[in-house]
Amino acid sequence: MYMSTSARQIGYREKRDALWEENKRLKMTIAIYECDNNIAALNDFYEKKIRGIEAREKRNYDSWMNAVSVNKDLKAEISSLSAERDNYRLEAKRHRNRREFLEKENGHLRDLVHSTAYERDELKTSNDEKDRQINALKEEICRLKARIDHDGTTSGIPTSQTPRGKKKVVPNGREKSGKKKGGQKGHKKHSMQAFEEEEISHTEEHTLDACPHCRGRLEKLPEDPIEKDETDYEVHIIKKRHRYPKYRCTKCGKTVRAKIREELKEENQYGPNILALTLALVDIGFVSIGRTKDIVCGFLGKQVKPSVGLVGKVQKKAARRLKKFRDEVKDHCIQQRVLHWDDTVIFMNQNRACMRFYGTDKIACFFAHKQKDAEGIEADGILSRLTEKTYLMHDHLKYNYRKEFLFHNIECTQHLERDLESVFRDSGHKWAGEFKELISGTIHKRKQYLAEGKEKFTDEDTNIFEEKMEQILVKGYKEFEKDKGRYFQDDERRLLTRINEYRENYFAWVYDFTLPTTNNIAEAGLRMTKTKLKVSGQFLKEETADEFALVRTYTETCRRNGVNEYEALRRLMAGNPYTLEEILSVTP
Repeated sequence: MYMSTSARQIGYREKRDALWEENKRLKMTIAIYECDNNIAALNDFYEKKIRGIEAREKRNYDSWMNAVSVNKDLKAEISSLSAERDNYRLEAKRHRNRREFLEKENGHLRDLVHSTAYERDELKTSNDEKDRQINALKEEICRLKARIDHDGTTSGIPTSQTPRGKKKVVPNGREKSGKKKGGQKGHKKHSMQAFEEEEISHTEEHTLDACPHCRGRLEKLPEDPIEKDETDYEVHIIKKRHRYPKYRCTKCGKTVRAKIREELKEENQYGPNILALTLALVDIGFVSIGRTKDIVCGFLGKQVKPSVGLVGKVQKKAARRLKKFRDEVKDHCIQQRVLHWDDTVIFMNQNRACMRFYGTDKIACFFAHKQKDAEGIEADGILSRLTEKTYLMHDHLKYNYRKEFLFHNIECTQHLERDLESVFRDSGHKWAGEFKELISGTIHKRKQYLAEGKEKFTDEDTNIFEEKMEQILVKGYKEFEKDKGRYFQDDERRLLTRINEYRENYFAWVYDFTLPTTNNIAEAGLRMTKTKLKVSGQFLKEETADEFALVRTYTETCRRNGVNEYEALRRLMAGNPYTLEEILSVTP
């Protein structure tokens, strides 16, 4: 077993101390025995023992010196080992510091790796998100571009709202003949004929005092002069005073006089002709109130200067006299077999409101309401009174499909064609274009049949139409599913669903030639309302909007029956408006 140098040194010291003690005891024993008789023998004995002890001591001393030498060597070795140990410790410390540094660096690198991996994932996620955003933006660009490309052929956008730089598309249902505009070759010229002698009211002779070439004297030739006729008018202002003399009855003794007309309330007022002219400019020509005042003043030679207040009150005055007329028109609407109706947005005091139309090609009935809702329709009191004998033409207004209504719904195919054109432009799907061609081709064929005196399609014609419609719808659903997820998918899905659900309402005209294909009658009636708003911008309140509706009911019904609108307004302002019966009995 290995013993360290310090432990061996301690052992040698203990042995040496023990030998010294024993030597001391022996010397004392010798001293004691020297006093005895056997001292010589003992002396020898002890001498031997002492020599033995000294020999052992010498051996011990040699051993100790050897141990000291070994100890010295061991100390040198210990010193060397200590130095080596210190070196190892220093190296270990450096390695420990290096290890700690590397561990820190490793931790940092791990964090960096984790951070890099996280950033990579984030970057990947961010890139995916950016890709989604880019795709969404591309879809939005396509949608907005399609929105910009919409015009009167693909939506209900009026021609007047066509953006700058875009060609206006004016709807025209007439077929192109390929001929040039204007009068055709061989067309007979239409011109005014010369007056008969008894028709001439004024004659003006144009004479010359001198030759226009040399200023020489002229003499009149016996030849007949060249005559040119001209039709014109002069405004003759009438300042009429109405007298109402009093009378006493010789029988009963009462004092009486003729009834003063309602129009003669004030001490002096404008007559029906001036009021009719003012109202015609405002509600037929859609001239602003300020310009109407100036036009009337200039037209009458500045002899009449109506105020702005008068111009504003003329419509109110006319509307009061037309409420009964609108009720007559409303009752007549209810009796029609085919009735058109539509509504449009107007503005009242900066708020969205509604103007609604009911009518046919002979009658027009207008109503104005604050909101475009069911409450206004119920207030009109027309739809709820229609029977199962009536076909109501409209532009896919779902309110009309309520269970309590008895009438039949038919829908405008022109609006359907616009929607098909819009989907075709946005998606490029062929089914929409083919469906539009099917509708327009069938309508064209129906017009040919009507021109030939035929009253309906043959069974073969209707079967072919139904088969083609079914095939196109199947193709439409396939194209929709294939391109699902695009910006136009909602419009396309809604259109496919609408055609499938309401095909009987859209195509009733295929089976009955007496039914119309479009709702143009209602749209044409409301078009003038938009023209009015371009000038006035809005109506001040519901009352003024309904006054306009009352006047439009009267003038539009007159126009549709060939009655001059100005003459109708003149009679109205004179207190003797046309009745509906009179208007409908007029032969254009």
